[in-house]
Amino acid sequence: MPARAVVLPATPLLVTGAGGTVDRLTVVRGVVDAALDRFLADALPADTGDGPLVVLAPVPRGAPARTAILRPSLAGAGIADRWVPAVAAWPPAPADAAHVPASVVLLALGAALGRAGVRDVDVRVVEVAADGPDGDAAAALRGARGVVVAGGLAPGAPGAPGAPGAAAATASPLVDPVVDPVVDPVVAAALDTAAAPDGWAWQVTRTPGGHEHLPAAYSVAEGVRTVRAVAAATPAGAVADAPVASPVVRE
Repeated sequence: MPARAVVLPATPLLVTGAGGTVDRLTVVRGVVDAALDRFLADALPADTGDGPLVVLAPVPRGAPARTAILRPSLAGAGIADRWVPAVAAWPPAPADAAHVPASVVLLALGAALGRAGVRDVDVRVVEVAADGPDGDAAAALRGARGVVVAGGLAPGAPGAPGAPGAAAATASPLVDPVVDPVVDPVVAAALDTAAAPDGWAWQVTRTPGGHEHLPAAYSVAEGVRTVRAVAAATPAGAVADAPVASPVVRE
């Protein structure tokens, strides 16, 4: 059962080279990299077991769920694989590519594993659909040594960028509405499955987007699995602007 989780903003702009010659998320990427480095320091030691690291992400609305070893691709965002150095350098096998949210996380996690000098860890992708995690997904999540999560709503969902109703409220009872990035409700449910019967305590760091055409802030959430009784007794805190982080607890 995973003891640690990280939620990162699954925007293609987080991937170096995906935005062309202008890189507007250098600071955000630094926050993501630091969080992933801390995550791996806790998730990789031998005493955490030999389970896989799991990338958890929503699929575009209408796409089937998958639990598999997948390669990254940003083609779904209109960015050819050959244009992004990290994607072009990825081993060609497996042949099947993850959707964009999982691909962004795969690339960030792959870079973190490279910084840690780790090459032989098992990384599985769990892409969940609107009906929630199936048996294979639940088993992968509960057997994981750690989970890295794609933040944001599923592509094509009401409220997601470019989707009908994008300006509508996206608050979900499964997701604290003050936490940004918003986690898709099916992803929140899958996280609950991974930790059950326990819960998660979250520490969220906000970093300004820094450009008029970007979100006002990007957030990275670092989660620790907690005993349900302890998590329930801990009051939720406000999200802090970077570099200060405050605890945010979800049931």
